[in-house]
Amino acid sequence: MRIRTISLVGVGLLCLAGCVTEKTVLTNNQGQTTVCETKGRIGVVSGAILHERHKACVDKAKAQGYTKTTTAAPVS
Repeated sequence: MRIRTISLVGVGLLCLAGCVTEKTVLTNNQGQTTVCETKGRIGVVSGAILHERHKACVDKAKAQGYTKTTTAAPVS
């Protein structure tokens, strides 16, 4: 019984842990760029907070006239 409980707690902790990395490059009509980047090693709740911070950064840049830059196709 004790091993089962410890195993379930361990699996639960692994499910809540992880890394979040979001990066968006935005450009305005004058060719200036700005970068919104959030990253961290966190759990589920912190991941949601980092995502909201990233979204707020992108929204602020868009309000200032920036648009998302399209990514270049990889060279093969």
